[in-house]
Amino acid sequence: MDTVWIVVADAARARILSCEGRACQGLHEIETLAHSESRVHAQELVTDRPGRSWSSSGDGRHAMQETTDPSVNERNRFAREVAERLKSGYHGGSYQRLVILAAPQFLGALRELLDPQVAQIVTSQIAKNVSKIQDPAALRSHLPDFLY
Repeated sequence: MDTVWIVVADAARARILSCEGRACQGLHEIETLAHSESRVHAQELVTDRPGRSWSSSGDGRHAMQETTDPSVNERNRFAREVAERLKSGYHGGSYQRLVILAAPQFLGALRELLDPQVAQIVTSQIAKNVSKIQDPAALRSHLPDFLY
């Protein structure tokens, strides 16, 4: 019987649950990963105010625009951490199938960073933020009846 890992995630927390077989019998949590930096306001993530520059037309000066949003950088950093954990679990033989249930933006970031072999065993991807649901039985209602 195949072991299925279910990742329930947003930009700040990822829970890895495990169950057996197509109907996902015995759903239980095996690990929680947390990334508190993703919950911090953007101005608290940078150490400086943006630099100032002369306007290309006229005499005025203005603040320079940040090249990337610091909160997006933190989300991508956490997605990389989750992807590495999934890779090590798969190559360690801990699971054979993967289901991802994540907030839409985090799902996109995680998809891009998955190991190609792990990406091949993803049987379902659900773009929905249900990371606050603690009870595995309540979480099961958001999953397909048969996972693969």
